[in-house]
Amino acid sequence: MKHISISKHDVMKILYRDDDANVYTDAYLFKKVHEQFLEKNIEHTAAVVMKDLWENHALFWYLATAPLLNIGLHGWEHKDYSVLNYEECYEDIKKSLEYWKENSIRMTGQCKEIKIFFAPWNKESSNIRRACQENKLRFCNIKKGKWENYYIKSLHWWYVAMSDDWKL
Repeated sequence: MKHISISKHDVMKILYRDDDANVYTDAYLFKKVHEQFLEKNIEHTAAVVMKDLWENHALFWYLATAPLLNIGLHGWEHKDYSVLNYEECYEDIKKSLEYWKENSIRMTGQCKEIKIFFAPWNKESSNIRRACQENKLRFCNIKKGKWENYYIKSLHWWYVAMSDDWKL
């Protein structure tokens, strides 16, 4: 894991948060982006929108099997969870986790554990925080900066894939 020096005495692990992987994501371009992390032996976390993700078999396979690639949840759909009631938040998260587990095992025989919910638009409410806690997920609404024991750096796979000047 890569580290960043926040101050003279404060060195933190970097968590690369890559938002918005979904059923429409180009698997080839996503892989091209992740290979930049692999070349430097750096972990990378894809914040995934789960609805219909299985239908993109190439991407699903890559997400489920790629080394140094962690899976974070970005929602069942890319919506503002801060305005939903607790039950709606809970059900979306539960459905997403079950969908990921069932299809990962069906495709690969194993399942990468999802540990973090990355809030779309970084919005929060007590309902989504509670739903995450009840589903044993940590909640992150930080796009860039300190979060828990990490320094978050956000990117979007599609921007990186199309950029000639983006460097890790």
